[in-house]
Amino acid sequence: MSSVNLIRHPLAGNCLRTLRDRDTKTENFRQAMDKLGLLLAVEATINLPAEVDTVITPLDVEAQCSYVDDSKILLIPILRAGLGFVDSFVDVLPAAKVAHIGIARDHDTFEARTYLDTVPDHPEDFSQVLILDPMLATGNSSARAIELILSKGYTADKMTLVCALSTMVGIKQLQSKFPALSIITAAIDPELNEKAYIVPGLGDAGDRLNLL
Repeated sequence: MSSVNLIRHPLAGNCLRTLRDRDTKTENFRQAMDKLGLLLAVEATINLPAEVDTVITPLDVEAQCSYVDDSKILLIPILRAGLGFVDSFVDVLPAAKVAHIGIARDHDTFEARTYLDTVPDHPEDFSQVLILDPMLATGNSSARAIELILSKGYTADKMTLVCALSTMVGIKQLQSKFPALSIITAAIDPELNEKAYIVPGLGDAGDRLNLL
């Protein structure tokens, strides 16, 4: 069964309060999404394997230091809203590679269609894949993206899906299809409306980020 980590950091509440408010302007919405992304990035990387190296300090003394080789991390934002998390994750993982998956949702059937894929065809180069999808609603878009990544030889046990908001509908779909997947989210909202928007939610994240 997929593990679900609901972050408990109190500052996540500040970010969500700003993101949910219908009167929040684009600039403040972007700032809140970036700050929330930073909190999620810290949580998503907490169990990354560390290596040990030796450096010489300004006192000419050796010091053993642990470090994460972030060049082996692949970030995959799902367009459009996933772009709202990229900067905060790159701040934490400056050497990480960034690929993109574009998913369009049919507003009548809610089916997901892929229109962009830049995921590398050499999974052996990466130790961990972080999929950035702020809104996990029905789960159809995330499932389509994960299926695409798996088709290139990546494995679900090395994938973490990072969300701002999610619903149990979306979580259960991903748990049933990808039991080895890890999910990190800042909130789990109770339901979807007839248009498959998260309720109470925060509206369309891509629109509110002004991502064209």
